[in-house]
Amino acid sequence: MKLTITQIDTACMVININGFIIVTDPAFDAAPAEYPGNGITLYKTGSPKLQPQDIGPVDLVLLSHDQHQDNLDNSGREFLKTVKQVISTPEAVERLHQSNITGLNDWESTTIPTGKVNNLRITATPCQHAPNKEWNKIAGHVIGFMIEWEGQQNGALYVSGDTVYFEGIEEIARRFKVHTAILHIGKAGFPEQRGDFHFTFTAKEALQTARLMNVSQFIPTHFEGWKHFQEKPEYLYNEVVNSDIKEKLVWLEPGVPRGIEI
Repeated sequence: MKLTITQIDTACMVININGFIIVTDPAFDAAPAEYPGNGITLYKTGSPKLQPQDIGPVDLVLLSHDQHQDNLDNSGREFLKTVKQVISTPEAVERLHQSNITGLNDWESTTIPTGKVNNLRITATPCQHAPNKEWNKIAGHVIGFMIEWEGQQNGALYVSGDTVYFEGIEEIARRFKVHTAILHIGKAGFPEQRGDFHFTFTAKEALQTARLMNVSQFIPTHFEGWKHFQEKPEYLYNEVVNSDIKEKLVWLEPGVPRGIEI
């Protein structure tokens, strides 16, 4: 099965499975931009490498959550209206009011009919988008995605969504064999308002996850283009290449499709 992955912006990627086009967490606004809300303003510092017209027809959007602009910005919201099908949280269905959105709770699955990929199956995986359960309620429901299809020999394709390392990651590892993991990193945080709390994987947590799942490959995303990402690309890259699993790293060049064997 031919698979390519293209980094666009933040956690926005194009996953091309044998011509079936998936876009994750659409973010197409140009920088600089500011998004105030709930006492915290998000500052966008980087622009996407591609726009929807560069991608062409899209078959499916996987939206981990709709409540934070770094995962769904203004242009991304307009883009959602143009695609055939979106999979997200039940809360996103309620808030966005679009008939093309299917909501999945943790561990729920749906099969996507397509002639391009046999038995394409999407399962919602749990996330904790906060340092603890209390803050997670404030952050709101977020899901990741396990992408499976007929003919996968060595495991599934996992997209973590915005999460820290928590017991749900260990449950995912028990339930699924993962070949390639796309991990949302960057140590998102707001030191002035939230102290030392972080809301997405640190580099160390991403490495811990990759080891736990015994992946063949892992792809970092969600670490560039916003002020609230506390671990910069150079630090992240060095942490990985100086680790015991450096050979499993796939470091994407934004805007350039990367072929993946799975």
